[in-house]
Amino acid sequence: MRKIEVVSADRSPAAGGDGASHFPVSGRVSGPFRRRCASPPGASIWMDEILLEAGASIRWNPSHGDEALFVVSGELAVLDEEGRICPAGGAIVIEAQAGSTVEARVESRVIHMGACEDDATTVGVSRRSPPDPQDRPESKVHVIGPRGTFEALEPGRETRFFADATCPTCSLWLLYTARSFAYESPVHSHSQDELIHVLRGEIRIGSLAAGPGASIFIAANQRYQFRAGPDGFAFLNYRRAGSEMTIRGACEKIIEAGIATGMTPVPDSKWHAS
Repeated sequence: MRKIEVVSADRSPAAGGDGASHFPVSGRVSGPFRRRCASPPGASIWMDEILLEAGASIRWNPSHGDEALFVVSGELAVLDEEGRICPAGGAIVIEAQAGSTVEARVESRVIHMGACEDDATTVGVSRRSPPDPQDRPESKVHVIGPRGTFEALEPGRETRFFADATCPTCSLWLLYTARSFAYESPVHSHSQDELIHVLRGEIRIGSLAAGPGASIFIAANQRYQFRAGPDGFAFLNYRRAGSEMTIRGACEKIIEAGIATGMTPVPDSKWHAS
């Protein structure tokens, strides 16, 4: 596959279903839904856009790697003893091996993402888990509110980490970033494959353009620069694990995590274990 590839918003026809339907990943959806693949075939990481009608649910069995849901609109309930709610703009991280069920309280549009080769034997960014499953830390489900866990706010800029691969029991990395003005990034690369999903505006990489609902796969260590027009942009950036950014002409690599980049911890940010 190409090192940079765009998946347009209408590339894959939406598929609907009633009752139980299996995805080519671990989540099993019950109830009426529509789904669109938002990642290219053959990529190391995947992304789906799912429209869940009220009452539809996604259930995980323990055989999966770290996965995440970002709630674009609507509201999801985690069906556990705590009865936790994830509103629009929030995210849910389902750690490897965690069995869980989430239900749409109203019609909800979500972005579901994970890594193709992850499974229940891999936990944590450095795969630190001991070989005996009985000695492995208990898997968790994290519910993160719309402010994320770390934030960087400036006039016209909003950047939020929902997961920065520093959790001791999961490796997932998920960032939201937005600008309300014309923007041009430096020429740079990242040490992990990434998927960018555009929520607002348009971004361009060379001759490639991605508007709302489109996704861009960028391979690890591929140099690129993106641009946005006068109305700016908003997008999600997903990677399977923590990474470093290399800016052309810079002498050192930047560790991409909340504290390492000087972002502000969000007060009362909650990583709930279920």
